[in-house]
Amino acid sequence: MNCEEATPLLMDRLQGNVVPAEDERLAEHLESCAACRAEAAALAETWASLGDIDDDDVPHERLRARFHAALAAYEASERKSWPQRLVERWWPQQPALQMGLAAALALVGVLIGQQLPSPVDAEVAALRDEVRTVGLALLDHQSASERLLGVQWSRRTPQTPEVVDALLERVRYDSNLSVRLAAVEALRADLDRADVVDGLAMALAQQESPLLQVALTDALLAAGDAAAIEAVQATLEREDLDPAVREYLQMALDGIAGDASPPNTGV
Repeated sequence: MNCEEATPLLMDRLQGNVVPAEDERLAEHLESCAACRAEAAALAETWASLGDIDDDDVPHERLRARFHAALAAYEASERKSWPQRLVERWWPQQPALQMGLAAALALVGVLIGQQLPSPVDAEVAALRDEVRTVGLALLDHQSASERLLGVQWSRRTPQTPEVVDALLERVRYDSNLSVRLAAVEALRADLDRADVVDGLAMALAQQESPLLQVALTDALLAAGDAAAIEAVQATLEREDLDPAVREYLQMALDGIAGDASPPNTGV
């Protein structure tokens, strides 16, 4: 396991979401890598401190609870079909009322069809807005662990321009390497969008971390368009580029060029 593979697992490990085999590999890597070991210790300290402080003194704990409650309610609503949600909300439990309501609904259906908006859909829309609002707030939180939670949220919600901008800001300016790497990974799902590729290219031009340079290079080359490849080529011109990163970038670009070459027909 290398540092790029280990970093996303650190938060998962704290949350108990790492399978035993991955946990063993991560432990072996931490024994041999001082940088990742320091990162793991910092995350563990932050995580532990969140549990030691009273909720009344920590606004972001209430924010976390609000986020999870809204997300759970929204996802539960989304898993149900529209008719199921409507029946659960409005259908009476008494048989006599059920018969009367069934007759009334049949008459209403004949008269107006399905022209009226569903109050349940409005409730789901409100929950969606709540999840988005709290998720964006987490992405901008002062705690690195809360920002990581915000990045995890972003991977479960539609990537609106507002969400993409927030993730790109994390990639470019976040003080925590784990958050930046996680944000790059979250944006890989939308490499077909020009604003995502442009944002990652700008981030690559200003980053100093070798791990982040490699992660951004992988994402940009996965996009496969000319602008992304040019951004990686421009990075090779940097005099301060780490030799190992330079070698990696050159090999990656050579691989792209090799894939693009026409096959040798022997003629």
